[in-house]
Amino acid sequence: MKNLSVIPMPDKYEFLNGEAEINCEKLVCRIDSSLQKEEYILTLSQDEFTLTGGSENAIFYGKQTVRQLGSKHPCVRIHDKPAYSYRGFHIDTARHIFTVDELKKFIDAAANLKMNTMHWHLTDDQGFRMEVSRRPELAEKGSVRKKSNFGSLKEYGPYGGYFTTAQMKEIVAYCAEKFITVIPEFDIPGHSSALLHVHPELTCSGNPVEIKSRQGIFKDIFCAGKEETFEMIFAVLEELLEIFPSEYIHIGGDEAPKDNWKNCPDCQKRIRENGLRNEEELQGWFTNRIVEFLESKGRKALVWNESLKSGLISNSVTVQQWMDRKNLSVDFANKGGKIIVSDFFHYYCDYPYSMTPLSKTYNFSPILKGIRRPENIIGVEGALWTEYINNFDRLCYMAFPRYAAIAESGWTKEENKNLADFKNRFASYSKFLSGIGINSAPLEESCPSPAKRISKTVQFFWNNYVTK
Repeated sequence: MKNLSVIPMPDKYEFLNGEAEINCEKLVCRIDSSLQKEEYILTLSQDEFTLTGGSENAIFYGKQTVRQLGSKHPCVRIHDKPAYSYRGFHIDTARHIFTVDELKKFIDAAANLKMNTMHWHLTDDQGFRMEVSRRPELAEKGSVRKKSNFGSLKEYGPYGGYFTTAQMKEIVAYCAEKFITVIPEFDIPGHSSALLHVHPELTCSGNPVEIKSRQGIFKDIFCAGKEETFEMIFAVLEELLEIFPSEYIHIGGDEAPKDNWKNCPDCQKRIRENGLRNEEELQGWFTNRIVEFLESKGRKALVWNESLKSGLISNSVTVQQWMDRKNLSVDFANKGGKIIVSDFFHYYCDYPYSMTPLSKTYNFSPILKGIRRPENIIGVEGALWTEYINNFDRLCYMAFPRYAAIAESGWTKEENKNLADFKNRFASYSKFLSGIGINSAPLEESCPSPAKRISKTVQFFWNNYVTK
C-alpha cells in the first residue's frame, strides 16, 4: 500500500492512477463557502490540478500539503480538515532571546505543519523583552540581567535584549501572511521580577528586586492591594493591544507565591473589602479585574491553569493546562469552559528526549482523563521554555521532531495516527526543515533506549538542579 508522505497526516485521501508533475503555478484555487474554514479538497491528477478551500486559510494549508509532496507524486485526491481549531507553538524569549530572522524560520516550519497560533512569552523574572513606548524604562532597564546561571548553562557578564515595537509588528505581519495568530504573554502577578526591578514600589514591601539570573519560582510578585499596580498593568496591556490584534492576550497567572500578600496590609485590606476568604481568592479577584479590562477592549484572556485555584474565574476565560494535579482544568471544561492542552509530561519540549521521548509526545491524547465534554478542548500547544536553551540550533533540536508530532495531534484524528509511519514521514520531512534552516534532532536521539532514558534524565537533573 502506498503511503502519503505528509505531516500532519490528512483526514482522508485516495490514490488515483498514474503520477503527476506538481507545479504550484498551475494549481487552480477557489473558495467554497460550504466547506469549513480550514477544510480543503486537493486533487492532483494528470488532467486535474485543483485546490478548493473553505477560506484563504484552507487554501494556504492545501498549498503546504502540495509543497511537502514535492515535484512529482502519485496522483491523489485529499479531503482534509483539522481535528482542533487551536494548534499552537510556544517560544519563550524572556530567559534567552532570539533574533527576528531566527523566529521567522521557526514560524516557516510551524506554518508548513499547519499550526495556526504562536504563543510568544515576552516577560518573566529573567527579562522584560518588549518595548513599551509609554514606559520606556521597562525594556531599557528590565531587559538586562547581571549574569546567567541556569544550572549547567552559565554565562558571565550582562545579558540583555528586547524586541522593539517595529520588530513585534514585523513578526505579527509575517505570521498573518501564513495565517498564524500571535498571542503575546505578559505574565502576572508572578514571574514579574524584571518589571519589579524597574518599579519595586509595585511590590508589597517596596524593597529592591533583582532581575533573576537562574531558573525557579520567586516571591517577588505584584502587590494586589496597590492601585498603582493596575495602572502599570493596564499601561502595558494598552500597548500590547495596539501591537497584537489577537483575540486572546495571555496574562499568565502561574506559580505566584502568596507569602508577601499574607503579610501585606494593602493586600489584606483588599481581601476584607471584597469579601474574599484568602490569598488564593485574591488572585482570582486580581485576574478577573484584568479580564474585565481586556473584555472592555473587545479581547479575551488566556491564563495558565493555576488561575483556577481561586474558584472565581469565569467561563469567559480560556485556560491553558500544563500541570494540574487536582484536575481543575478537567472540571472547568466539563462545566463549559474552554481549555488548551499543553501537558507538562508530554508537550513541554525543553526537557531532554530521555525524559520526554518522541513516542511519549506523539502518542499522548489531548482528551484528558475525566473529560466528559471533549468539544471544550479547543486545541493543543507545544511549549519551549529557554532556561537551558541559549542558541537557535539548540532551540530547533529540542523542538523537532516533537513540534511536528504535536502538530499532527492538533490536526489529525487519533484513529489516523501511527507512530512508526510518522517516523518514516519525518525522516523525509527533516530534509525540508534543513532547507529552511531548521536542524532537528536525529530520530534515533529523539527515541532513546530505556537505559539511556534513565541515565540521561538523571544527568539532566543533576546538572541543572543539584549542582550549582
